[in-house]
Amino acid sequence: MADNFKFEEAFNSQTLRGRANVAKATWASVGLIYMFVKLHRRSAKRREERLYCRSCLMKMHPKL
Repeated sequence: MADNFKFEEAFNSQTLRGRANVAKATWASVGLIYMFVKLHRRSAKRREERLYCRSCLMKMHPKL
C-alpha cells in the first residue's frame, strides 16, 4: 500500500480533494500539539502536587 501513495497527488493544491487533505492534515497537527501540551501540563501539575503535604498544605522536601 505504501508503494501506491503519491504525496503530490494526495496534497495537490490545484484540486479540491488535495486542498481538503491539506486542511485535514493541518487540523490534525494542531490537535496533536494541543494534546501534547495538555498532557505535559497535567504531568507537571501532578509532580508539583506530590511535593505538598495534603493535611497541612506545607511544602515537603523531596526525598533524595
